[in-house]
Amino acid sequence: MKHWKSINCLAICCLSVLMLSCSTENTVVGSIGVSDVKSSGCKASASLMESRPDYYNHFIGQRSVLHLLLGKENTVTARFADVMDNCAIDLFHVAASSSEGKIVLILYPDKDMMTNCICRYDVDFKINNMPSGNYQLEVYHTTADKQINKDNQIFSGTVNLEKGKELILTMSR
Repeated sequence: MKHWKSINCLAICCLSVLMLSCSTENTVVGSIGVSDVKSSGCKASASLMESRPDYYNHFIGQRSVLHLLLGKENTVTARFADVMDNCAIDLFHVAASSSEGKIVLILYPDKDMMTNCICRYDVDFKINNMPSGNYQLEVYHTTADKQINKDNQIFSGTVNLEKGKELILTMSR
């Protein structure tokens, strides 16, 4: 009987330590990856030189949105809707990295060209190996060189991914 009490106390202590050490504050993420990137063509365009000023101002005043939906096998189906960039883009790319509960997404075009018009695009992609949980998310929309800085950051905040629940995040531009 003495041994059973000792074993029970030890088991309760170990179980308590395990329960207290578990936290949903941040999720540990391994190596995430991006796949199946598809860009729409130009959905709508505006030009400072050729568009009516009221139309142009309304057009550039709209913000893009990022949709995230965590599905099976820890895969997030994602879409940047109404991303604005120059009219000469054929393809967008998305890069992702993770470290200690922080996810960084970089949206960038295949090439940089000077144009006098702006188009709206949709960019669909998948993020692989992303379990449910809380993340610090940073999103950047860069030029083709993928150099990130505060000027091209379009979102920064904490997000909670849950299977089957869509997140809709409004970007700063």
